[in-house]
Amino acid sequence: MSLLVYSLFPALLLLIYGGLLAMWLQLAGRPDQQLEQRAVRAGWLALGVYSLWMLLITVAQGQVPVLTIGQLMAFLGLLIWADQVYIQHRVRQRLLIALPLVTVILLLLTAIMIGFKPDGSPEALHSWWSALHITLSLAGVAMLLGGGVFGAGAMILHRQLTRREFGPLFTALPPLGDMNRLRSITLYVGWLLITLSLASSLARMIIEQALAPRSFAHLHAMAGLWLVISVLALSERKNWLGQHRQARMSVAISALILLMVVASAVEMFRRGRA
Repeated sequence: MSLLVYSLFPALLLLIYGGLLAMWLQLAGRPDQQLEQRAVRAGWLALGVYSLWMLLITVAQGQVPVLTIGQLMAFLGLLIWADQVYIQHRVRQRLLIALPLVTVILLLLTAIMIGFKPDGSPEALHSWWSALHITLSLAGVAMLLGGGVFGAGAMILHRQLTRREFGPLFTALPPLGDMNRLRSITLYVGWLLITLSLASSLARMIIEQALAPRSFAHLHAMAGLWLVISVLALSERKNWLGQHRQARMSVAISALILLMVVASAVEMFRRGRA
């Protein structure tokens, strides 16, 4: 069971997602509606296999995959792909799907190198309350990273329109209006999930009367992230920056989020082992 869960499944997923990426890159150079439909169906199949793997890890360790940094990265990859598959079902993203695919592959590769087995994980992570808090956080991060993908797509398409370049890349991307709309939706949903995660963690601390400064230390990064996302969501609501600048901000925030997630995860495990 251990060999299947911690070795064979990750290798299988890398093969599946590598094949998916090859299909979408092939579609970039040679649009084919039938091949695109097969790629979309293959994406749902990949999501099913990925979900099964996460379920097996949960059964094997009696906790959702949050006990190691490798598990956190793999779990984030699942949430990113689930978001994108659902959105692809509603709006054809076409070549834009390659960006989350590359992200998922990189997360899986890094997770494999770091390792999945929960040897000596912090005791606090074994509670279901912690699992809820981390799951909400990762779901919010996945949504916000999706907003970065749509922001990047909007920037590329805006450049194509400005230069009047209507080649294969232009036709391989979804309409600009769809990307701006999806970017707004993912931003608002991501903000809501991060808000719920932060609120649940604070509520737990108040209930348990764990109000020492050390208890709040791991929330500093999340509180900073919530503040930044709140300003960005308000800017989106009020249209302070315009669609193009807002798209650029979404891409920049996505990069910042990745750095903050890595820093928070490392700090959480370092303190848990101290």
